[in-house]
Amino acid sequence: MQNAYDLAHQLARTIRKSNVYQEWKEAYQEVEDNPKYKEMISTFRKTQVEMQQLLLEGKQPSEEQQEQMKKLSMAIQGVPAIIKCLQAEERFGILMNDLQKIIYEPAKELFDTR
Repeated sequence: MQNAYDLAHQLARTIRKSNVYQEWKEAYQEVEDNPKYKEMISTFRKTQVEMQQLLLEGKQPSEEQQEQMKKLSMAIQGVPAIIKCLQAEERFGILMNDLQKIIYEPAKELFDTR
C-alpha cells in the first residue's frame, strides 16, 4: 500500500517539472525582473481583489474604480510579458483545479452514497 503523503510529494515534484508550471515560472520571472511590469501587475491584482470584495459584499464598484480597472486592463494588454504571465498563470490554475477534483473524488464518492 502506498503512503498518500509520499504520493503527494511525488505529485508536487511532478507539477514542478511540468511544462505548465515551467512556462508560468519563466513568464512570472520575466515580469518580476522588470520593476515597471511588476508594479503594473501588482496594482492590477490589488484593484481586481478590491472590486471582487465589493461585489461579494453586494456593492457595486464606483465609476472611478471601474474606470481605473479599465485603464489598468488596457495598459496590461499592451505588455506582452504580462499577458504571457497571466495566461500561463491561468493554465496553471486549470491544472490545479483539475488535480483538486481528482484528489477529492474519494470524498465525493462517500458523500454521494448518503
